[in-house]
Amino acid sequence: MQLDIYDNYNRMLRVAHSDGHQQRIEDSANRMEEVKAERTKLLNHNEGELLSIDDIQDIYIQVKGEEREKYNFALNTKSKNGDISDYLEARRPFGAAQ
Repeated sequence: MQLDIYDNYNRMLRVAHSDGHQQRIEDSANRMEEVKAERTKLLNHNEGELLSIDDIQDIYIQVKGEEREKYNFALNTKSKNGDISDYLEARRPFGAAQ
């Protein structure tokens, strides 16, 4: 078990320090600054408006969504008829017809 933990930790470190991963992090940070600058332009600076925490959260969600689309990180947990297929048994979202 200890060797398996070491192996998983070493694998995680290799991914975290890989050039591709570092480039993705840098691209995300740059895109966050771009979107932040675009949203800041729409504010009235004369009245002291600033981006709120909710605005920054929306920016983060938008950038991470774009990143998932770009690198094809989409999770296909729902089937065509709306069933959730992430467990062994079939589940339906709340409100779905039984």
